[in-house]
Formats: sequence, structure tokens, C-alpha cells
Amino acid sequence: MAISIVVTGAAGMLGTALMDLVPDSMSATGVDLPDGDLSLLDGAREALESPRDVARGRELVERPAPEVVIHCAGYTDVEGCTREPARAHQHNAIATANVAQICREVGARLLYISTDYVFDGTKGAAYTEEDDPHPLNAYGESKLAGERAVQQLLDNYLVIRTQWLYGPGGRNFVDTILTKARHGEELRVVADEFGSPTYTRDLAAALWKLAVADVQGIVHVTNSGYCSWAQLARAAVEMAGLSDASITEISGEDWPTATRRAQFAVLDNRRWQQLGFTPLRPWQEAVAEYVSQNFLQTR
Repeated sequence: MAISIVVTGAAGMLGTALMDLVPDSMSATGVDLPDGDLSLLDGAREALESPRDVARGRELVERPAPEVVIHCAGYTDVEGCTREPARAHQHNAIATANVAQICREVGARLLYISTDYVFDGTKGAAYTEEDDPHPLNAYGESKLAGERAVQQLLDNYLVIRTQWLYGPGGRNFVDTILTKARHGEELRVVADEFGSPTYTRDLAAALWKLAVADVQGIVHVTNSGYCSWAQLARAAVEMAGLSDASITEISGEDWPTATRRAQFAVLDNRRWQQLGFTPLRPWQEAVAEYVSQNFLQTR
């Protein structure tokens, strides 16, 4: 019998990739905001029940209860979280606590998608799962609060931290850069902030492995290698045949934003490899595939 999975945030960028890549051994049901707001409930089973369709929500939880929940839903607009910290807390901390409580009630395993934004970037090296978090902004604070809620409520959980996501089905840095370059706009790109660009389809494949793995705690999962935003921008435009694009490298301090960001919050993927999994491919290979399949074919 196929393993029963619920994916929250199924219409988002990562949720879309997960639903596209469901293994044959699993039966996945996607839920998103039209099915109900997970942040508005008090942690009862009704958190997966739609105000518009209670029967569907109850079916998700009770007939049968999911064996695994992959919680991708959240408020991921970093600038928006800075402007609306209460909303960030509601959707990234409270909603996560609700989902964790549901998992506790029905005996489901929970995979919670978190972020490099829980770190401040002052370590001077890649962050391991054992490093103490210290977020710099409201988004990171709300995601860390979600992590702690999961840890307090559950034993059978896995927090997966990742970073710099891009892929079909959502706004992302690569798309923004290529769209501007295609229209001949000057690109001002930060050159002193570093991370690992991570393709949602590569991450989704990793998550399906972790969903059934006998592992708890925290694990970092990104594509291999790291770069600056400016290096990512240059690679993307070259891969798209737009190497004449004008790119001006700037400091993060020169970018007009109220959000404090870490300069070096690269995630160490050592535990992923120690668990016996193959490292995700280099970020350059993943970006090249994304550009080829989602940009060059639309020109």
C-alpha cells in the first residue's frame, strides 16, 4: 500500500516540485490556502480542514490519517516579513505549531522546511546543524520559532534547512535577473552575500527520500557549492545567451532594504552525506538545466 503523504503549500514553488515528483510508492495530497488557513486554528485536527470544505479536510486527516506531512507552507516574502512581523509569526510560527500538533494527534511524521535565515552569517564558515541559530530579521525569527515549536511538540520530525530556492511556479531571483536582462535593464546585484542556489526539483527529490528515512532532528540540504548573488546572476545570463547584459556589483549595504541579511550563511551538507545520500549536483548544473527548460524554450 502506498504511503499517505500530505504536502502543505502545494501550490507554492517547492510544493509544485514535490507534487510533480511524487514517487510511485507514495500517495500525496496537496493542500494550500484555498483549503484553509493553518494559522487561524488552535492546533486541533481542524487545522487541515477547509472552512469551505470540511469533509475534504477531515478526509485528509482521518481517512486515512497521513503517515507523513511535508510542511512547505509559509510566508516566504522576506521583505514582507520585515514590514509585517506579526503576519510572519502567524504564518511561519503559529501555523507550524498547528501542523505539528495535528501530526502529534494522528501519529504522523513531520518534515518542516526551514531556512538559512536562522543564522547571522558571522561564523566565517558554512553552518552545520549543531550551530546555534541567531536570526537577523523577522523572517528568520519566525522560521526559527517554527523549528522550536516542532521540536517541542514532536519526537518524529525532521527540520530541513535550505536556501536560495528557485524553480517553476513562483517568483525567484533567477527569473527576475533573466527577465530584466532580456529587456535590457541594468542589473545591480549584491556581490558580498553568499549562499547555495538550490533548484526546487532537486530539493523535492531529496525530500521524498527523507520522508521515509529513519532520521530525526535537523539536516541541511542544498545544491553543492556556493556563490554570491552577483556570481549567480552572471552565470544565469551567460547560460541564457545574454552575456552582454549590464551587471553592476554592489555591496549589500548599498541595496535599498530595511531587512538585515547575513553575508555568509552557506549551509554545510555534511550530515546529508553521512546519512548515506549522494550530494545534490553542483548549483551550476542545476541552474543550467532550469535556464534551458524554463527560459530558452520560451524565447
